[in-house]
Amino acid sequence: VKRFAQSMIEAHTASTDMLKAAIAQATPAMTPDPTLNAEQQQTLDMLRGKQGAEFDAAYVDAQRKAHQMTLDTLKAYAANGDVSSLKTFATEMVPVVTGHLNMAKGLKP
Repeated sequence: VKRFAQSMIEAHTASTDMLKAAIAQATPAMTPDPTLNAEQQQTLDMLRGKQGAEFDAAYVDAQRKAHQMTLDTLKAYAANGDVSSLKTFATEMVPVVTGHLNMAKGLKP
């Protein structure tokens, strides 16, 4: 789980940089909202309350769900998005997130 988490930190840092570049090219200009939504905050709060094997199991479950949701969103935007730079970003990220989801599915807490 620790190796997966470190890999995700590195990959998500890179994808965030790519997203920032795509947003910078968007017309009209966009300002993303950096705050967590209620579901994300609830997941984070739940993880903070766990330790050891209980944390590992909850973390793996959260990663599987989050990567599936992200993949679904990216696929939909890649197919139907209306901002060219973001559509390109979504298209490029589909195989990356698919790989992350498969990694998460293979984790044993």
